Amino acid sequence: MNPSFLFDIICTAVWLGLAIHYARKGLLAAVVQIGGNLLSLIGAHQLASWGSGALFDRFFAGSFRERIAVSLSEGGAVDLNRIAQQYAGFLPESIRRQVVEACQRALDGLLTDNALVVADTIVQDVIRPLLTPVFSLVLFFLCFAALRMLISLLVTVLGLVNHLPVLGAVNRTLGMVVGALAGLADVFLGMCVVWALMIISGGNLPLLNEAALGGSLWYQLFNQINPFI
Repeated sequence: MNPSFLFDIICTAVWLGLAIHYARKGLLAAVVQIGGNLLSLIGAHQLASWGSGALFDRFFAGSFRERIAVSLSEGGAVDLNRIAQQYAGFLPESIRRQVVEACQRALDGLLTDNALVVADTIVQDVIRPLLTPVFSLVLFFLCFAALRMLISLLVTVLGLVNHLPVLGAVNRTLGMVVGALAGLADVFLGMCVVWALMIISGGNLPLLNEAALGGSLWYQLFNQINPFI
């Protein structure tokens, strides 16, 4: 079976299953769930975006800069492809090439005898763009898990509304509609996990790579709104 088609079936089944799950919880719980999902996704993304850059600048940039400057001072050539492979070899080659080409244009205007300036440019324009998305992924999932835990506690309490007569039936019916939207947020999170696995593995997993999932409608939609690139 075509991997892209199978992937679409799995994503659709998960989405429908989540919609039914939220319908059982009811409208109020589903509204809080979708609001919580969105707030968790946005909050986690904002925290991860800020934290990934700060993490790189605070703990990694100086070390990279010193090592590259020493190598250049000793007469080493500026091989951006080798540097990208050395520090971010787990990323797909297409991503590394795009960053390296952008940095090469910046280096063309620098004096090659100024090792510190060249090293800083390489760190900021090559290594930082390659590694911060990975840091951002890790921080994103950590922040999202913490925020979702708080939302889940509130959803559990609001689920008690389903036990009220009459209101409970309407609550569950409308919960199905809102639950479909809340389920999309969960599927989006799952797509983030899939993309993270593809990045970490360098696209070498048999079914989790661009070639296998390129025809998936869900994956194509995710690529249009991927917050990490």
